Amino acid sequence: MKKISIVLFIVFIGGVTGCYYDKEQLLLPPKSSTSACKNYSFSTDVNPLIQTRCNSGTGCHGTGSTNGPGALVTYTEIKNASALVQASILAGRMPLGSTMSSSDIQVINCWISNGSLNN
Repeated sequence: MKKISIVLFIVFIGGVTGCYYDKEQLLLPPKSSTSACKNYSFSTDVNPLIQTRCNSGTGCHGTGSTNGPGALVTYTEIKNASALVQASILAGRMPLGSTMSSSDIQVINCWISNGSLNN
């Protein structure tokens, strides 16, 4: 009888602690509506922002960087880190020590939401 009580107690505790409710909006960055997004160009709109705000001024993500996602110099590096870049910018964690204008945030967010094209 004691063994059954112990097993039932463990099952009860496992059941109670295994159930939780997470709000998606608190776990994930907000998704922009891609229909409201303009199709921004990587070479014209996004890359100049990344190079100015993430590399040259602070140097945080220049060539050889190991900060966060590492260097954000080439299209491939930026594309591979796009989810982290988007989450960090939308949460206001980046750029470190400053803020981006809402229009700059929109450019990067829309470009990533539209597939991070090399255009």
